[in-house]
Amino acid sequence: MSMTIFGKSICVLGGGGFLGSHLVEALARRHCARVTAVDRSLSKLTCDAPQVDRLCASIENPDVVAYAVESHDIVVSTTAICNPALYNTEPLAVIDASFTHLLPLVSACTKAGKRLVHFSTCEVYGRGQLDPEGRTLPMREDESALVLGPVHLERWSYAAAKQLLERVIIGCGLHQGLDFTIIRPFNVIGPRMDFLPGVDGEGVPRVLACFIRALFQGEPLLLVDGGQARRSFIYVDELIEAVVRILERGAAVAGQVVNLGNPDNDITIAELARLIIRAFEHRTGRTHSAGTRGVPAQELYGPGYDDVDRRIADISKARRLLDFDPKVSLDSMLPSIVEDYFVRYGKAYGL
Repeated sequence: MSMTIFGKSICVLGGGGFLGSHLVEALARRHCARVTAVDRSLSKLTCDAPQVDRLCASIENPDVVAYAVESHDIVVSTTAICNPALYNTEPLAVIDASFTHLLPLVSACTKAGKRLVHFSTCEVYGRGQLDPEGRTLPMREDESALVLGPVHLERWSYAAAKQLLERVIIGCGLHQGLDFTIIRPFNVIGPRMDFLPGVDGEGVPRVLACFIRALFQGEPLLLVDGGQARRSFIYVDELIEAVVRILERGAAVAGQVVNLGNPDNDITIAELARLIIRAFEHRTGRTHSAGTRGVPAQELYGPGYDDVDRRIADISKARRLLDFDPKVSLDSMLPSIVEDYFVRYGKAYGL
């Protein structure tokens, strides 16, 4: 394994977010690299290592882009509005955050000859492809078609913006020499994820935070269309380990698009609800009597929402290039996630 980041300077854009904060801390623990975390808020970044610099700023500022590229050897971009509840309610802001505001970064990295590691999303696969029996096929980086819904279903605004930026990055790599790797994460969960409405945010967060809020309030966990959609969840520590290896291995992953997920944790959202209820009951020692309740997707997310029944990664490329072998089961990861929500929000709910 080539340690290509030893002594390098790395800028993590979105370094105060869920994934970015975990990445900054992992790099600070493992490498003699100078890491700069850039974000509008750095409240989730608990690392106080001397080699970590902090900058509260927005990627929309051209001076921030210039600083990130000119003053660092590697730029990692994790910034986006990653919340399905906003894809069809604030689609223009979603498109700007995932495409428009990042175009200057891609251009600057290309012109300066700097390495770009960009977080895209598994959402680019859209509705997926079916086998002859009508089952959704595993999603492969270099083979699967990216099939989105019709344009009036604005739920696909995020996926479309992410896909277009991928195409810009790949174009810059093929035709202008940009050194890049694109990461497509599949349903990452772990401590510090999202917000709870009415405490440190407003609106509808992603599914895990929605479930936790319902548990804290003694309300039914809402299952969109009965919770029969399937997802495969990966623990944040395992995803970050793979990202660190992408940074370390340089040439081995140059010009590659890489899925990162755990296909062994493929379950329905209804099953996820049962598991998190069990973890919550174990933590509190009391029964969650409110159970679950089905709700139409448009009632929760508004008109223009659409979804895919199953999303599962083919991770053979990550296994080959990164020796990636995720093993943490949902049963193993949920207790620490529940505990993190108690630490962050328990007092606000009198728990």
